Amino acid sequence: ALEKLGGEYTFRTRVYSDRTPSVKGEVGTLYVKGGGDPGLMVERVWLLAQHIAHAGVKKITGDLVLDDSFFDQQTVGPGFDEDASSKSYECLIGALSASFNSLAVHVRPGDSAGAPVQTLLFPPIRGAQLTSKAVTAASGGAAIDVHTSKVGSSTGITVTGAMDKNATPRYIYRKTWQTWENFGNILWSFFEKEGILVEGELRRGVVPDSLSARGALVTLESEPLTTFVDHMFKFSSNFAAEMVFKTLAAEHVSVPGSWEKGVVVASRWWKESGLPGTPVIKNGSGLGNTNRISCEQVVGLLDYVWKKKTYAPEFVSALSIAGVDGTVKSRFLTSPLRGAVRAKTGTLNSYGVGTLAGYIFLPKRTLAFAILINEPKRDQVQHWRLQEKILEESVKSLGDQLN
Repeated sequence: ALEKLGGEYTFRTRVYSDRTPSVKGEVGTLYVKGGGDPGLMVERVWLLAQHIAHAGVKKITGDLVLDDSFFDQQTVGPGFDEDASSKSYECLIGALSASFNSLAVHVRPGDSAGAPVQTLLFPPIRGAQLTSKAVTAASGGAAIDVHTSKVGSSTGITVTGAMDKNATPRYIYRKTWQTWENFGNILWSFFEKEGILVEGELRRGVVPDSLSARGALVTLESEPLTTFVDHMFKFSSNFAAEMVFKTLAAEHVSVPGSWEKGVVVASRWWKESGLPGTPVIKNGSGLGNTNRISCEQVVGLLDYVWKKKTYAPEFVSALSIAGVDGTVKSRFLTSPLRGAVRAKTGTLNSYGVGTLAGYIFLPKRTLAFAILINEPKRDQVQHWRLQEKILEESVKSLGDQLN
């Protein structure tokens, strides 16, 4: 993506109306066209609503139409269908998506044992149905669960179990079961708060060519691509990875972007770059039992990137720093390699997969490494300890000393 799109690439969400807002702020049909932006968090959707209001829109006499045609309509990626849970890391993918297509339920214990657990939904989603049966427990050991399911054009949320009365309030994240509808329902909620009336319906559609030619009423531009590379590496965001993967497909094969076209782009680039072997690529995040890659191929990629001075600094800075931040913040804490390792993790609990790859910054040189473990009989903590030991012994065997 850094080569094919450029680190400065931005994603654009455009708003079109069938006519200029009247003196009273009326328009007919309002269209919102997605551009695959992975960063449309709830505050950005709020900002979009503000921009629409500032453009003079007070009343939509027709429908609110959402155009997600930049990607195809397949929202469940290859490998994503292996787990039917509502975990947020398996969120749906669409060209017009909000808040990683996930939601947060804030849970807080009641004042006494037996009292209901207090629940709040964030972000506000028009039509979302939150049902809580969870109660406050007197002592420790209580467990609370949040489950989401598809309910018509919105998402149903069920909270069950118990929460200790002394437990710290927290957010529990789960996926939504819609893409464009989820975005539209969040935007509609902000319209209501802003006093923008929608008389029609929320529906899916395509911006007419005549309106596209006339230009957008509002354009919301994302942060640059490098921000989302950071999301992929520091926080292991499957959502950001898949949104970028499908954007590559749309920009370098054809619209609509799809996983199949993304595979074409990535595989062709790998071969043209002279990288070793032929990895099996099915999706952009590595989720599920689909992709196949070797240690030699990962290290070959890391070596290739190291020589690309135009974007190597951004690539390396996005990697998590051992014992400091990201997905390895709690690892290497007592190791001499703490702070010297910058790496990307890969975890598939159901397959016993625990991987780590990146760079070791030594005083006199830098090493590229990849450790890929497929061992269902070991838990992830055992994987972590083994990876740490392998790297420490490797550095020792080379005679390098850490400052």
